Amino acid sequence: MIDDDLIAARVIARERVACDVISLRLVSDAPDLPLPAFEAGAHIDLHLRDGLTRKYSLCNDPFERGVYEIAIKREPASRGGSAHMHDAVRVGDVLRIGAPLNYFPLAPDGSPAVLLAAGIGVTPLLAMAHSLIRAGRPLALHYFVRSDDAAAYRPTLASRLADVATVHTGLTPDATGDAIAAIVGAMDARAHLYFCGPAPFMAAVDAIARPALGDVRLHHEYFSAPIAGEAAGAGDAGGEAGAFRIELARSQRVLLVPPGQSITDVLFDHDIPIATSCEAGICGACRTAVLAGTPDHRDAFLSAAEKGRNDCMMPCVSRCRGERLVLDL
Repeated sequence: MIDDDLIAARVIARERVACDVISLRLVSDAPDLPLPAFEAGAHIDLHLRDGLTRKYSLCNDPFERGVYEIAIKREPASRGGSAHMHDAVRVGDVLRIGAPLNYFPLAPDGSPAVLLAAGIGVTPLLAMAHSLIRAGRPLALHYFVRSDDAAAYRPTLASRLADVATVHTGLTPDATGDAIAAIVGAMDARAHLYFCGPAPFMAAVDAIARPALGDVRLHHEYFSAPIAGEAAGAGDAGGEAGAFRIELARSQRVLLVPPGQSITDVLFDHDIPIATSCEAGICGACRTAVLAGTPDHRDAFLSAAEKGRNDCMMPCVSRCRGERLVLDL
């Protein structure tokens, strides 16, 4: 361990798994303290230099104890996370990680699963596919990529997952929508749909699948901020909002959140600690309990039902539908 919260994980393998994606395999740097077990859909927080934190899905078979595998796509507009991982991290390096968290689990009812992925969004679905196969649950994995060399984990898809995986290469947006509609239309009445990928793909799947399946059978994880208004139950994400007050119940402070600043910005300005990572409302790191007031939900993390309860919010993007929020901070 590095400290009470972080784990020292050593890189034991590095491989290029697509034209712009590398994989890293990690084990505990303490031989007598193996990495915690995880379930399909889980991710880890990777703590980089200068306080930078990035979330990466665990994509190997959860049955493989003591090893984590993550995949990192080089982002052209990287703020230092993916570029650092591609350019600086090598076998033998020790990284600081958090214990696995899972906000994207498989339904525990034994139901069939349809997995839809695009780009780097395939990573959590690979772990799901491995788990589903081990459990003997029916599944189909559909992977949408722009080109053959952009498809991550081709050998795995062509071997262990060959019977369940279909790769859709180079489809236009219209053709992608048609394929998604056909997949959803052919789903078993008991099947659940799990999807992950870039924002336009997520918006397309949500628009097609939600009317047919509803919230209960639909599960997603965003890797990038959704197109405005596409997240389930989103508030007026595209509009400007006025100032409002936040009252911090535990620290007994009252702060003003002006237009153009997020709640987390204001908290940071006043040296009030809060966990953050994506700062785009997609990861759940900053989830905060709401004790009074009505949030204007603008995130893509909470479900429509959770947003309807108004008892928590993502303060990195969400605001207030009034003049006052009381937060459990």
